[in-house]
Amino acid sequence: MAEPPADVEIGFRNPTAVIAGTSRFDAARFAGEWQTVACLGRCAGSVRYLAATDGVYLRRTAGGDTPYLIAAPGVLRRTGAEETLVVMWVDEGFRTAAIGDADGRWAAVLDRSGKPGADRVKAAMEILDFNGWDVSQLRKIK
Repeated sequence: MAEPPADVEIGFRNPTAVIAGTSRFDAARFAGEWQTVACLGRCAGSVRYLAATDGVYLRRTAGGDTPYLIAAPGVLRRTGAEETLVVMWVDEGFRTAAIGDADGRWAAVLDRSGKPGADRVKAAMEILDFNGWDVSQLRKIK
């Protein structure tokens, strides 16, 4: 008799959906302060991205700094851990972004001001949906 298949933790994202970083990603333009305006899972209310030394890119939250290496445009791999952060979309002015953990634990719509235009939030949500996220569970922050 065959063993039942192991449980698959889906989280907030369909693991069979393709996920991709945006080709528009530019580390220098993405660096700086961001406010979370909508979130799936556990997200920081504000986050800062910094280009550090030796090709390391830092994600700074109230919980501390997390180092990443840029593996491809919009794809950041955490150093020393199995975690991939994906910047799936950023608007042309680098004001609003859709970002998430490739494993589906969390995703967020970020904005520089914390008060994005409705059109940019809609675009970010469409990108999250396209990349397999359950946007029906997005919750507004602030």
